[in-house]
Amino acid sequence: MSQTNWAEEKTTIVVPASTKRYIEGRRIAAKWLVFAVCALVAVMMSVMWITPSAFGDDSGTGNDGNDNGVTITENITDTENLLGSHAAEVSDAIAQTEKDTGVHVHLLYLSSFNSEQTPEDWAKNVLESTDPKPNTVMLAVASNDGNLVVAVSKNSDEWLKKKDTVDKLSAVAQQPLMESTPNWSQSAIALMDQIAKSKKTSTSSSAVRIGVIAMGVALAVLVLIIVVTVLIRHRKKIAKSTKTELQDDIQETPRRARHSRKHE
Repeated sequence: MSQTNWAEEKTTIVVPASTKRYIEGRRIAAKWLVFAVCALVAVMMSVMWITPSAFGDDSGTGNDGNDNGVTITENITDTENLLGSHAAEVSDAIAQTEKDTGVHVHLLYLSSFNSEQTPEDWAKNVLESTDPKPNTVMLAVASNDGNLVVAVSKNSDEWLKKKDTVDKLSAVAQQPLMESTPNWSQSAIALMDQIAKSKKTSTSSSAVRIGVIAMGVALAVLVLIIVVTVLIRHRKKIAKSTKTELQDDIQETPRRARHSRKHE
């Protein structure tokens, strides 16, 4: 059918919502896959001059002897095979974290960030370049350089992008790597456990604030009711007193008149 006939017939194509979600999911997965491939190429170009650091101990990778493995999924880019056989476990934890907290976690493991930017700026720029969903956290690790950075997307909720929250996430992710044998999978899982704790703390704090505000409003209303009640009673008392005085004056007026005539 020609383009002209297509326009004249004004055919309407209805795309089911499930198909839209599928297409959107494929688009996001493709975007992260392209980023992962670019990161892998950058790593392969830089391995000739990168010098190993304390994180370069092969005994701590947990790869069960598979030194050439690379894991690339929608949420994990592990060019160093640091997660090894624990990649599926970590992937399940990412899915559970998203279900429980609504936070999307991305893990990026490279040998080096290979950038003149600070690790923090590099990670933030990389994360924002992916057009992340709201409440997205990325753990970026340069294993040979000893760099670990937690970046939170700008479109996240306030509790997640607070400096205190980011600092805690960085600290818990760093701790398992300070052992004699760095535990990379535990680092990622500890990060996600802390996300759940921070979310719970934020929810509790919000509930407390709402409770305090509600109590304050209730107290203000109670005080207002008491004040209005007192004013009404006071006005009634004044009105009653005025009425009584007026009646007394009315009754006293004839007596005063008679008394005045007697004296005349």
